[in-house]
Amino acid sequence: MDKKLDKRDLTLLRMLDSDARVPIATIARQLRLTENAIRYRMERLKTRGYLKGYSLKLSSSHFGKNIQVVFSINVRPDSLASSLKKLSCYHEFTKVYRCSGEYSIVCIGFFNDNEHLEEFLNRKMLVEIPVTNWAEHIVLKRYKNDEFNIKMI
Repeated sequence: MDKKLDKRDLTLLRMLDSDARVPIATIARQLRLTENAIRYRMERLKTRGYLKGYSLKLSSSHFGKNIQVVFSINVRPDSLASSLKKLSCYHEFTKVYRCSGEYSIVCIGFFNDNEHLEEFLNRKMLVEIPVTNWAEHIVLKRYKNDEFNIKMI
């Protein structure tokens, strides 16, 4: 952890982590600082790379995306870079990772139903990407779905 982060910075990050919409006035009261001081700290945290932005969390099922799938994929070694680029362009995937281990690529995607998943595999992924081996894992239930957060420090 960077020594330049003080207790107030950590408290500020914890407050934003629990609710990114928390008003600056509320943070200022909690930290006993002015609103301008909070704005300055937030800007400094952005500039130094601690605060990357604010995100919106959507419910996939409310948009008809009822199936979440984790794909483990191997491709021809000479096509790894181009395959990662192509997989990253698929709107079905929310995350694409280059990994070590048994599979070189892991992707997480959302699909309307089994037919949508099957169509994606048969008409897109297995046709456009030189897949040599793959496994798909349908997520039955999410128990934790966090990104990196301040609680991990």
